[in-house]
Formats: sequence, structure tokens, C-alpha cells
Amino acid sequence: MIKRLRIRKLLVHWPISVWVSVVLGYFVWVIAWPVSEWRAAWSLLIIFGLRSWATGVMIRASIQVNDPRRKRTWLYIASAFVCWTVVDGINATYWITDGNLPSIPHGIDIIRLAGYLAIMVVTFSYPLAPVERLRRTRDQLDMALLGTGVFGLAWMLFLLPILSLRFIDPITVFWHTIYPVFDILLLAYFVRLFLLADSNWHRANLAFISLAMMCIAISDLAFSVLALQEKFRFGGLLEMGWMAGIGFYLFAAYRTIRNTDILIPTNERSGKTLARRLVAFMPIGITGMVVGTLFLDWWMGGQIELVGIGIVLLLSILLVARQSVIAGQMEFRQYASLVTNVADMAFVCDLEGKFLLVNPSFLRDLGLDDEQWKKLRMQDVIRNKSRWELLTKDARENGWSGELTLSRKDGSSFPAALSLRPIEDERKSQALLAGTAHDLTQVKERENALHDALRQVAAARAELEGLNLALEEKVEHRTKELEQTVKDLARLNQELKELDTLKTEFVALVSHELRAPLTNISAGIELILSGHPKLKPKTADSLELVRAEITRLSKLVATILDISSLEAGRFPLDLRSVGINEVAKRVCDRFTDGERADRFEIRIPDGLSPALADEHALESIFQHLLDNALKYALEGEIILEGWSDGNFFWIAVDDEGMGIPEIERERIFDMFHRLDTRDDRDVYGYGLGLSMVKRLLEAMQGDIRVEESQRGGARFVFWLPIRKELEEI
Repeated sequence: MIKRLRIRKLLVHWPISVWVSVVLGYFVWVIAWPVSEWRAAWSLLIIFGLRSWATGVMIRASIQVNDPRRKRTWLYIASAFVCWTVVDGINATYWITDGNLPSIPHGIDIIRLAGYLAIMVVTFSYPLAPVERLRRTRDQLDMALLGTGVFGLAWMLFLLPILSLRFIDPITVFWHTIYPVFDILLLAYFVRLFLLADSNWHRANLAFISLAMMCIAISDLAFSVLALQEKFRFGGLLEMGWMAGIGFYLFAAYRTIRNTDILIPTNERSGKTLARRLVAFMPIGITGMVVGTLFLDWWMGGQIELVGIGIVLLLSILLVARQSVIAGQMEFRQYASLVTNVADMAFVCDLEGKFLLVNPSFLRDLGLDDEQWKKLRMQDVIRNKSRWELLTKDARENGWSGELTLSRKDGSSFPAALSLRPIEDERKSQALLAGTAHDLTQVKERENALHDALRQVAAARAELEGLNLALEEKVEHRTKELEQTVKDLARLNQELKELDTLKTEFVALVSHELRAPLTNISAGIELILSGHPKLKPKTADSLELVRAEITRLSKLVATILDISSLEAGRFPLDLRSVGINEVAKRVCDRFTDGERADRFEIRIPDGLSPALADEHALESIFQHLLDNALKYALEGEIILEGWSDGNFFWIAVDDEGMGIPEIERERIFDMFHRLDTRDDRDVYGYGLGLSMVKRLLEAMQGDIRVEESQRGGARFVFWLPIRKELEEI
């Protein structure tokens, strides 16, 4: 048994083994021995023999395949190989008898071109999953774009440079270059089919055919270049490309013979896979390559190539048509999906009652399969068939809606709400009807249940009225309790306000009393440092540290006093037109440390209308926000942006720091609130800067919020009114 399996496996793979042996043997021959006339003749005979063998296998595949569409595909491929086999035979005969190939152009070029056209038909009719009509139109436009793009690139990159030499006959150039161009175009088409294939078996076959076209394209391109230079000699490595291409075609044909019953998918694959995205991008990509090549040629040569312009215009027209088809396809699919997925029955029929289209709900509710509905008429579905003629008279003019009884396949019936509307079909003189039907079985059951429920409700209403009287007494008692609770809460709220006022006055008093001692201490340390320049370094450093701490405490005291003045309504504000850009630059210049100052980038346009604000208050706002950004964003740019929407002037301070959690974005504007409250924290502060900023902005009819920066840090956005907005306020 094992021996039989080995023999069977050997018989299955022997064609591939023979092909590999021939190609490898030829490769060894070319490497080991110099070129000779006999080897050139043998290379042509080997190609002719392989092509004849492959032609026979493809004819056999076209006969044995069961599916008509696959049979037609292999019939076209076999026809192409018949043409190419004839060409190879004529070439080999000419070479053996005359030592040269037929002159170009020759009658065999028409035969060879016919083979290419047969393969081209395959790319347009290869049996993939069936699609709707708009998708077929889109595919045809995609292939037209690919074809036009390939010919355009060939013209600008290959044909035009050769023709510019002016010592080569244009007809000779055309016939030498047309075949590589066809090879590349067919390669693009087969790669597209490979990406669209839904079956692994089809994908593998298309991969072999794509490899075949790639090998043939490389050899044809090399042959054309060498032939135009009159440097080509048969019997070299170039023929291996043709041999390899024939072998890949041969392998695909043998796979087809061994799997004659492979089914073609019946539904198009859903979802946007990478392969289908690549297919959608191919026409746009080839168009971009043509446009880029034309632009590069104009930029380097200084002249616009008119044929290239024409090709670009044609590609543009095709792209516009393609996008229009895509838009129509998307709209069609949306409507089709809407009708397909709707829960109610939907159908289209003519005035004779013959169904033309039905949705899945129609088949489900009537118990029909995919073929039975095509044999039915609307009269077969309506319980009272004689009503159909009366319905169509009303429906074809203004439409008709009402209730009918519909019959299922099993003989049962159900009530339904039927709606018919006329559709004018431009292809026919007779109007069509679009209908929807909703099963009323559950509605009727619910109506009966509702009548029963209403009777129960009437019985329960009397009982409810009695309970309602008792409830009203309880509600009245509870209302009095709530009124007393509200009075107590109002009293407690007033007491809390008084305590808050006392707290604010106490903090302001203490801060005010601290200002004078701190000023005296700072002045004393200044005198010591200036009057004793020869102090010991440790003593001087200690005094400098004390002075820095006193300065920090003085700023804290000043901030507390400003906040207290704001809360008490005693903070003086002089609102006038202020140029935001000038204030921002002035505040940024105060950070004299070069490493810190260079981190600011101001993006506030100069032409914006000025905001109405207190200039000193605005400087304080910028000072707090920029200092805060420098403390918490140790690296990266700090960007100041500004814009206006006609009513308000908006400013944003954006950094690359650690950001602020969303749960903390409202609380950070409270006094003394900090995100990091540890004793060993890296950045020290008192939680007053942002609170001061918010109160100053509110006093100037503005406000502030914090967002997450796109660069990962925090983004503080505040706004101030312009003159018109302030006057309205």
C-alpha cells in the first residue's frame, strides 16, 4: 500500500520534476560551456518543446474542468499558448535554416499579439465571486486605469527616450517594446486578481500565473533592450526566464487538472482586508506614478510632453468616473443593506403580481426558499385573490395601504399591514409596485392582551384611589419636615459663609503682617552680602539660601493678599485694549536663564484684535502659567498659541510634561490644592498660582480650563473678551 502511494505521488509531481530538470540542465549548460550556434538552436527548440507541452496540458485542463467559467478561462489561456507555440516554432525554424530570427515586423507578430489579447480576456473574465453591476463597472474602470497607467509609464520611461535617439526606426521600436509592456500590464492584472481571490486554491493558481508573467516580462524586457542595441545572442541565461514562465503556467494547469471540481465562491468576501485595500489603491498609485514621472520629466527637461499630458488627462477622467461609480456603489449598498436587513417583508412586483425582488424577511415569513418565490405571484400570497385587481388600480396612481390576510407555504395565514407604492421603470412602459408588509400577529395578540389589561386597570383604579388618600397625608407630613430641614440648611450655609469670610480676613491679616518683617529681613541680608564681600563661602551660600527663601515667601504673601483682595472685591483692575502678543513676549523675556528662555515658542499672530484686560493682571497670568509649565515640564518646547473667534481672544499654553489626570482638572484651580503632596516631592509650591489665574480671569469676564495636550503634557486654555463682547456685558 505504501509503495502504491509513493508511485502515485511520483506520477502526480513528475511534470514539475521534468520541468525543473530541463531548466537546471540548461542552466548548467550555459554556465559550463561557451555560446555556440548549436546551443542557440537548442534553446529555441527547448522553449518550443516546453510551450507545446504546456499547450497540450492547458487544452486538457479546458476539457476536464467541470465549471463552465473555469473551462472558458483555460480555453483562452490554451488559445494564447497555441499562438505562442506557433510563433516559437516559426522562430526555431528560421534560426535553424537561416541563422536569424524573422525580421521585425513580421506576420508572426500578429499571431503573438493575438495570444496576448487572449490572455487579456482571461484577466477580465477570471471566475471570482460574483458581484453587483456597479462593482463590475468599477473593476472595469480600475483595469482601464491600470492599463492606461502602464502604457503611460512605458511611453515616458522607455519608448520616449529611445525614440529621442532618432537613429532607430520607430516601427522597430514599437514592435520590440509592445511585448514587455503587455507582460507588465498582464502581471499587474494577475496580481490584482490574486489580491481579490477569496479561495486559497484560486489564490495559489493566480500566484503561479503572476510569477510566470513576471519571469516572461523580465526576459522580454531584456531581449528588447539588447535587440535594439543589436547585442542579443540566443543560448544565454535570458531564455531561462521564458522557460520558468512556461513552467509556472504548466504547474497551474496541472493543479487545475487534479482539482477539476473546485467551487467558485458564491458571495463576495465582506470586510476591508489589506489585500482589498491594495487593490483599491493600485489605480490611484499608478496614476500618481504617471503624474510624478511627467512632472519629473518636465522639471529635468524643461519641456512638457504632450502625449504624457493626454495620458494624465485620460487617467483623470477615468479616476473621476471611478470615484462616481464608487459613490453610487456605496449608496446602492446602503439601500440594499437597509432593505435586506429590515425586519418587515419587502418586495417589488409588476401589475400582474409577478415578484421581481424580495428581501430575506419575505422568504422567512412566508416559508419560501430562494427559488420558490420566483414562481409565485402576489395573488398566490393574498388570502382573498380577487382583491388584487382592485388594489392595483389604486396602487398604480396614489398607492394603497391597508390590512390583508397573507398565506404561508404550509397553508397557514396571518394578518399583515400591506403598503403598495408605484415605481416608474424607464425601461418598461408598465409601472412596477414596491410593497412592504408587516406581520400583525403579535399586534393583534397585544391588542387582546391590552383589552384584558384595561379591565384590570379599571378594577385596580378604585383600590389606588384609596391608597392615594393615605399617601397624600404622608406626603403633607413629610413636606413639613423637609421645609424645616431647608431652613436649618440655609442657616448653616450662612454660618459657613461667615466662617469663610473670617478665614479669608485672617489669612490676609497674617499675610499683611508677614510682609513687613520679610522685607526687613531681606533688606538686612542684602546689606550684609553687599557690605561684607569677603564672607566665607559657606556663610555667603547660607545667606543666599535665606534670601531666596524670603523672596519665595514674599511672593506667597503677595499672592495671598491679591487673592484676598479679589475675593473681597477690592482688587483694582484697569481694563483697556492690550496687545496679547506684546505682553506674552515681555513675560517670556523675564526668564533670563537661556536654557529655559529658549524653550518658549510664541504662535500668536500680530494682526489679531487686542483683548480688553488689565495689563498687570495679564502679565501675572502669563507669569504663573509659564512658571508652572517650566516646573512640571523639564524638557521640550512650551508653545503659546493665540486666536480669535470674533467675540473672545483665546490663548493656549501647551507643554510636554506629565499632564494632569482628568479627575484633577477641576480641582487644580482650588486654593492650596496640589497633585503631589509628598514631603519629598521634586517640585515645590503652594497651590495658589492657578487659583490666582482663575480669579483674575473671572474678574476680567474670562475663564480658563485645562486639557490634555496632543504632545502628552498639559494644555491650559484661557480666554478674554474683546471690546464688543465687553460692551454687551
